[in-house]
Amino acid sequence: MDASFGLSGLAGPEISALGSGLAGGLFSRFATLASLGGVSFAIIESKEDVGRRIHRVLFPDLPPSHQVFQDFGATDGAIIVSGVIVGDDYIIRAQRMRKVLSKPGKLTLLHPWWGRLKVRLVAPAQITFNEKKIGVAEFQAQLVRDPDPPAKKGFFGKIFDTVNDLLTEADALMDEAQEAVAGVLSMVSLPLSLVNSVSSLISQGQGVWDVLTARSPEPVKAAIAGPQASMATGVVAPRQNLDRSYAAAVATALIGTPAALAASVNSADSSVVAPAAMQQASQTDDETVTGQQIAALLLGGAKQFGQIADRLSLNNPDPAAVLVLGVVARSFIISQLVSAWSDCVFVSNQDAEILLGQILSAVDALANDVVAASSSRTTVALQPLFGRVQALRSALIADATVRIGSLPAVVDVPVAASRSLWTLCYALEGDDVSKVKDLLDDGAQRNGLFHPALTGPGTITLLELNDAQ
Repeated sequence: MDASFGLSGLAGPEISALGSGLAGGLFSRFATLASLGGVSFAIIESKEDVGRRIHRVLFPDLPPSHQVFQDFGATDGAIIVSGVIVGDDYIIRAQRMRKVLSKPGKLTLLHPWWGRLKVRLVAPAQITFNEKKIGVAEFQAQLVRDPDPPAKKGFFGKIFDTVNDLLTEADALMDEAQEAVAGVLSMVSLPLSLVNSVSSLISQGQGVWDVLTARSPEPVKAAIAGPQASMATGVVAPRQNLDRSYAAAVATALIGTPAALAASVNSADSSVVAPAAMQQASQTDDETVTGQQIAALLLGGAKQFGQIADRLSLNNPDPAAVLVLGVVARSFIISQLVSAWSDCVFVSNQDAEILLGQILSAVDALANDVVAASSSRTTVALQPLFGRVQALRSALIADATVRIGSLPAVVDVPVAASRSLWTLCYALEGDDVSKVKDLLDDGAQRNGLFHPALTGPGTITLLELNDAQ
């Protein structure tokens, strides 16, 4: 993919928005794609301070020839990265970048010249919007290298920052989907039947999200209000389709609500493992939005958008074009679905495996539909999109392997006679009494016990707590 088009179908109108000086050659010639924490951007300038830690000692009443230099070894100074987030989805990407920069710990910087680095943010970053540069968010961050510990041998030692890998692949899938939209809607004179199908896909899709989010918490409804209003308004096709503006507007309408849903996750507990009672409380709190809630909405949306595209293709003279648009809409949703996965807080490996299976089924269904669309005489090359879907699947499995391995298992415990759940939990975790209460709370919720003092007879399921918790 050409560097000048890699972010989101960057074309003439978008480049001109940068200003004549930058667009006159510097941007198109030297800007190179990079990513930080899975969010891609175009680098304008990178610089770092390198050298040695030298302490110069001067002595009173002695000439400069008697000075002493103490060498404390090499030092890696700060890396200052300046870039731009460009395209019709620049606000969405800037919001994702803000979310990445707010998280604690290490980040992965994929740099065109320095390669892949683990870094930490050492000063507040800047994301700048300018009314004279519509479609562009300027970005600057001050980072330092954070070397990894020696890698372990075997498979797990080869997995490198799986969450950032996953988000990077999701970002790449969005880029390829936008290229596919541009391929379908690239004709100078668009057929009325195709324009009508686009309008129907957007309007019916808006109805899908309205139904799915009808009982969602208020923060979710507030987050999607703007994108939903845009979908309700629709996208007007130009009389002469001379550039990519119509395709970009269609892509923006389709990605807006899924991206807003993924960005609405605000779960207070950011740990990997959380007690079931805590998770249930968060799900009933109108002000809290969990990754699982958003994942369920996006899974439903992906399925229904596929059904809409199938129905519309039956009544269109060019069914292949409509099927491609359906694949694109689902690709946007899947890219945000894996973002919601990264925000999920799981109680046990069983809970994580259930959601993983659902997401993998959605990814596989998307891959099958890409193949079907490719076989329907479409003029759009979908091989790059198919490759991105497969890469996303691999990254998801790699991330799930690490996350699920750190979660406690769910085990069956036979109870011969009615007894107190506290007694069972104390027998299992009595060596570490700090775990007994969490185990008790989870067991009561997991088994739907009316009263923890009356457990059994029968078989109950309990967490097998480990050091990861």
